[in-house]
Amino acid sequence: MIRHILKQLWAQRKYNTWIFIELLLVFVLVWVLADYAFISIHNRSIPRGFNTSNAYMVRYGIYGSETSRYNPVEDDSIKTMQNLDLFLQKIKFYKNVQTAALTCTSWGSTPFSGGNNQSAVINPEDTTKVIYPQLKNVFSGDYFRIFRYASSKDNSWERIANIDLRQNQTLFITKQVERAVFGNQSAIGKKVYADIGEGKREYIVAEVLNDQKRFDYILPYGAIFGPSELPNPNNLEEFAICLRTQPGVSERQFIADFRKEMTKPLQIGNFYLKEIQSFQSIKESTDYMFGITNEIRLRTILLIFFLFNIALGIIGTFWFRNQTRRGEIGLRMAMGSTSNKIEHQFITEALLLFTFAVIPAILINLAIAKADVIKLNMDIIMSYKTVKGSPYITQNAPLRFLITNGITYIFLSIVIILSAWIPANHASKVHPVDALHDE
Repeated sequence: MIRHILKQLWAQRKYNTWIFIELLLVFVLVWVLADYAFISIHNRSIPRGFNTSNAYMVRYGIYGSETSRYNPVEDDSIKTMQNLDLFLQKIKFYKNVQTAALTCTSWGSTPFSGGNNQSAVINPEDTTKVIYPQLKNVFSGDYFRIFRYASSKDNSWERIANIDLRQNQTLFITKQVERAVFGNQSAIGKKVYADIGEGKREYIVAEVLNDQKRFDYILPYGAIFGPSELPNPNNLEEFAICLRTQPGVSERQFIADFRKEMTKPLQIGNFYLKEIQSFQSIKESTDYMFGITNEIRLRTILLIFFLFNIALGIIGTFWFRNQTRRGEIGLRMAMGSTSNKIEHQFITEALLLFTFAVIPAILINLAIAKADVIKLNMDIIMSYKTVKGSPYITQNAPLRFLITNGITYIFLSIVIILSAWIPANHASKVHPVDALHDE
């Protein structure tokens, strides 16, 4: 059967050559699209490393001397800090609030802020081992209760929330920092050099947390968690109050009730309620501001458009090819071939021709991957470089190449099977006498 089909393909080599070239180019193009889709889906499926469900940010405003509501009596440093504490306490005791805390918001310390303050972390015993992770400034342990940054050892956030980062020159790092600085060794209890805003100093790693992501469609990155500045009247704009509600509380209802019921009670001294936002809303705003929302939509639309048109093109090619062989189909049916046998032969021919085209196409794909020319914006890493020790498939170049070519082959095989079967099925239902008129 296969031998007969190979002879058939060779006999029609003049026409099949053009189909061969088309399938080769289509495979390369679809592989590029499949590679992008695979990376996007893979990266999106990786946990963020934190949890902002039911989490909100409350921003306060402070009346200045230029406003009519300014009260100079409430403007001394002691009174200001007392009023801020009262502001926080009222929020803590508001209905359905599980945890609330004053939180440092500067330089990307809170999720989805868009900020990116990097700081070098160095192994004192081997200064060649250095990484530049993002710095997270932590004011209190409630930070971990609200955002659920958890230990990589037991996924506990409650335990690490009880570790005081202001004691014994300690900090937390993520798994990626541990891998870069200490390799396969545990970092807990070891010393590192880092600058968390007070110059380069020696710190002890108190805990290793799960890797975390800045945006949903990128790989996790390294981060270190160190103590923030203490709040004072001169830096209050760098702080906000973050809170987590009880599970099951409606976001829309909570925000509406909070604004309605807390606007007046939170007018304390020169403080007032400026804004309350869910972190889901903050995420959407940040994604839009960085162009991620529009870019993802555009690329998804283009991906679907190209794949749809490629599928139509292949179907049209094989439809025309099989329609020109109606006479051959009629002759085969007149000689006793069943419609199923004819359909099977045409599908096998198409798949064999496609498989022959795949071999040089994979070599072209390999050259593209080795040249490392597929790069996109928005921090989606399309590089084909293998990152040693990385747990992510997209940083394992051989495995990623194998998977994406496999996806491409399976997808196009399905399209080609349908492309060959539909016209073959249609032609095989024509009466042999009518089909022979075309011979």
